[in-house]
Order: sequence, then structure tokens, then C-alpha cells
Amino acid sequence: MNLSQLQDKNIYVGKTFRGVCRGVALSLKTQTVKYLLCASTLTQTTTDFSVGVTAITEIGEEIQLSRLRPSYPKSCAKISIGLPVYSFEGGFLGEVADLEISDFIATHLLTDRQDRIPLTSVFACSDAVILRKEQPYPLGQRIPAPLLPIFTDKSEGLITKPILRTAMEKGALVKLTLSLPPFSLETDTTHRRLFPF
Repeated sequence: MNLSQLQDKNIYVGKTFRGVCRGVALSLKTQTVKYLLCASTLTQTTTDFSVGVTAITEIGEEIQLSRLRPSYPKSCAKISIGLPVYSFEGGFLGEVADLEISDFIATHLLTDRQDRIPLTSVFACSDAVILRKEQPYPLGQRIPAPLLPIFTDKSEGLITKPILRTAMEKGALVKLTLSLPPFSLETDTTHRRLFPF
């Protein structure tokens, strides 16, 4: 499911029209989508209430809720299609074209410039999306799957300073570095666009 499958859909409780979804509110810490941001009328572009996603019973041509209990999204970032995206240094990177959501966990922001940005890169979001300051290469890169058992017992992981220290101790620093873009043959083009090293 994507944000585009939620945004601008009519919201009903039973057969009663209650509003229109204009975006979502999520926790940047856990990437969990917690609320739908809603407008009361079809012509209204600003939001005036929000509803917890736990009230959603069905998403189809419209969004069905089991109940309408408006609540204020506390400690949440508000994301909607069309928000401008900026780097930490202030460079304009386009506008939000969509947000990938899996089981109400947001994974990636998609921009109108065809960039696919991991949600973990988002530093703040309100009237604009601001990305985190990029870490020096290779910190923050995803560990390739074949090398995961060497460095971590998780199913996926990012390169951190302790991982680099472990790679040095095991004599595998060069192997790790050469398995990452831009050195690997399986270079991710999205990654190259975002981090041109």
C-alpha cells in the first residue's frame, strides 16, 4: 500500500460521509503510520482532524472506519503528497510523490525526481521534509546479505562504527568496502543518485 492509495479518498463510518484523507501522521522513531489526516469537506485542502489507523476496517474505493473518534497526532510527522523535500544543508530535492507503506510501517519516500529515500533518512517533517545529514562513506550503507553473518546476527543491518571496527579486527574491511556501491557490480541506482561517492 502507498500513501497515494489513501490520500484524497472519502472517509465513511457506515454509510455516513465523514471527510477526506489528506495525508498521514507517523512516528519517525518507529516509522509506524498512526493517524489519517483528514479534511471535513471535499473542497478543503487543509486538515482539521485526524483519526487513528486502528479505526480503519476497510480500504477500497473509500476508507471505512469502525468509529469516528478524532484525536490529535502527538509526536508525529505529518506527510502528504506534494510536500517539498530538502537536504540537511538546504538543497531542494523535489516533492513527495508517494510514500511506501507495508502493514502501516512507512519504508520509503518517493519523490517526483524518481528518488527512493529510506524513511530512516528523514530528520524532520511538517511543512517540508528535511533529510538527515549524510554520514561519511560507508557509514549508513546497508550490509550486503552474503556478509551479514560475518558482522551481525540480524536479518539486515547498516554499517556503523562498531561494524567497521569488527571488520578491521576480522581482516574483512576491504571485502566489506568492495561489496558496497559504487564498487559492487550490483550497484543500486537510487543509492548512487542520493549518495554520489
